[in-house]
Amino acid sequence: MSDDDIDWPEYLAKFHRDRAGIVESVLSRAVGGDHTPYRWLARAVGGPATTVLDLACGSGPMSRQLAGPGRTVIGLDISAAELQLAAERGPGPWLRADGLRLPFRDGSIDAVTSSIGLVVITPLDALMAEIVRVLRPGGVLAAIAPAIRPLSPTDLRVLARINARLRAKPQFPGPVELAGFKKTLKAYDLRRVEDARERYRFTVASRADAELVMSALYLPQTRWSRVESAIELLQDRVERKGSVDITIPMRRVVAIK
Repeated sequence: MSDDDIDWPEYLAKFHRDRAGIVESVLSRAVGGDHTPYRWLARAVGGPATTVLDLACGSGPMSRQLAGPGRTVIGLDISAAELQLAAERGPGPWLRADGLRLPFRDGSIDAVTSSIGLVVITPLDALMAEIVRVLRPGGVLAAIAPAIRPLSPTDLRVLARINARLRAKPQFPGPVELAGFKKTLKAYDLRRVEDARERYRFTVASRADAELVMSALYLPQTRWSRVESAIELLQDRVERKGSVDITIPMRRVVAIK
């Protein structure tokens, strides 16, 4: 099966129905310096932003990070299961809608944030058109997405062993690492003010940790037996060394309309 043969809408709907909250469970434990990826993204949104749209909010970790006095954070996602979990964890408001058809007036949003959403919602051009439409002049787009770097030689060795067991790499519907995103921002008259990278560490100290991090990957072409093999690899390293770190590199892009 080629990448073009993947039915991404069906795969994503089932993934987030069956594993609601799993991405939050991993990224909320991924640490880089003194922060998680969610905290890093939240820092890009300043105090003047009183109406914030958290696009592809999942179970709501970013919405909770962004919440504060005088600010309305609207969590939007297409997955009912993720939104149900979000509602159990925070007050919202939570909105089920398609990111390609945002139910907001033109220029009504001060800031749009998205954790991984820009590599999941496709096509990117249509998504960007909607984001730009709802942002007010001077509004901010802040997004994080999985990156290819920074990785150390040790990181690469660990990831290579995992990928060898999986016989695949994690995949996304959209461009890996937001490839070509600089041109996309320019095409929509967004001024890029930051393009930064950070290296996060998820520590696997048990089989349960290994199952969690492996189950959080998008692997539409990978049999579960191969995922089990990767879990066993990590479990073996934990038994021999006590723990093993999985590195998660991320990229943060901030732009102004």
